[in-house]
Order: sequence, then structure tokens, then C-alpha cells
Amino acid sequence: MGCDLFLATLVISLLAGFATTVGAAVVLLLGTFGRRTLGALLGFAAGVMVAVVVFDLLPSAWRLGGFVATMVGFVTGVVMIAVSDRLLAYKLMARPWESRVGALRKMGYLIALGIALHDFPEGIAIAAGTVAEVDLGWLVGMAIGLHNIPEGIATAAPLRLSGMAPGKILGLTLLIALCTPVGTVLGFGLLAVSQRVLAHLLALAGGAMVYLVGLELWPEAQKNHRRSALGGILTGAVGMGLISVIYT
Repeated sequence: MGCDLFLATLVISLLAGFATTVGAAVVLLLGTFGRRTLGALLGFAAGVMVAVVVFDLLPSAWRLGGFVATMVGFVTGVVMIAVSDRLLAYKLMARPWESRVGALRKMGYLIALGIALHDFPEGIAIAAGTVAEVDLGWLVGMAIGLHNIPEGIATAAPLRLSGMAPGKILGLTLLIALCTPVGTVLGFGLLAVSQRVLAHLLALAGGAMVYLVGLELWPEAQKNHRRSALGGILTGAVGMGLISVIYT
């Protein structure tokens, strides 16, 4: 593959990754949130993540690696995020009067970790698409960019509600965004490796996201405003599902 094609693919991957920061910027521009808005935003984030797992991560992992690789990766993702959850809870929620802020901050960090795990194999997918067919690389990059905007919203919303400064939130999402081009660069070298490796990574991200939705996002959304949370999760799931079906 020529240097020009490699550089073009890297630019596609960078743009797709930085769409996460665009999503975070949307949250920061919205300003403060009431309980109804918070319930809707967290519900929306939960819906987005459920759709990504159902329509993207697990089917791709199954297709590439089969049942065993998918299950091993999925369980590993659940366990990894569960351990991270306990460690962050110990660090951020040590003082009772900070429990509410700590819970939101912990949620934001865990979502950021889950999305970073998701973005890395997506970067590999852009490289794989380009190697298979140049136009396919562009298509995969566009689809990933569309996915990443609501994922940036999912990351930024709880962090902003916890009182984190906008600059720090943008900085964190920029770090997450870099996972996509890093995955693309490494992907060109990993394409000769068994597809089972990519299957493990995709399923691992799926397990991480399922844990986050079930134990963090959805319960917190319902606590704030049950009806808004329901509307949010339906909107996020249907919207992201349509993006996945149309562009992937």
C-alpha cells in the first residue's frame, strides 16, 4: 500500500475519532441540566450503547471469531469494567457528602473507558476496509464518525453534571478520539494476524458497554426522571440502530 493511501486513511481515522469530541462539545454548549433533561440524556446514552453492542460489536465479533471468542471477550469486558468500577468507587466516593458527584464522575470515566475500548478495534476496521477496497475505508470511517458523536455525548454528560471543567472534558474526549487512529496504524500491521484477535477486542468492548448500561447508566437515568429516561433510551437505540443498519 502506498504512502499516500496510508496518510489518507489516517486522516479519515482522525476525523472519525474526533467526532467524539464534537459530541462532547454539544453537551457543553447545552449548559446546565434539570432532572428531566438529565434523565433523557443518560437514557439516550444507554440507548446508544445498547444499539452499538446489538447491531455492531457482537455481530462483528461472532462473524470474525465465532461463539467461543465472542463469549470470552464479552466476559472479559464485563469483569474488567466491574473491577474498574470498584477501584473508581473507592477513589471517588470515599467521603459520603461527595457520593452524588463521585457517582456521576465514576460513571463518566467508566463510559470513557468503554468507548476507548470500542474505538480501538474500530480504527482497525478502517484499516481493514481500506486494504479491502479504498472506497470501503471511507464508508467505514464515515459510519464510525456518526457513531462517535452520540458516544461523545454519553461520555460528557455525566462528567459535566459532576462539575468537571469543560476543558478537562474536552481533553479527555480528545484522548479517547486518538484511540481510533492508533487502532488504524496498528491495524495495518495486525491484518496478517488471526481475525480472532479483533473478535476478542470487539466482544470485550461489548461486555464493557453492557455492564455500564445495566449497572450505571440506566439505573441513574430512571432515578432522575423515569419517563424522560424511557424516551431517551428509545431515541438513542432507534437512532443508533438506524445509523448502524444504513452505514455498516
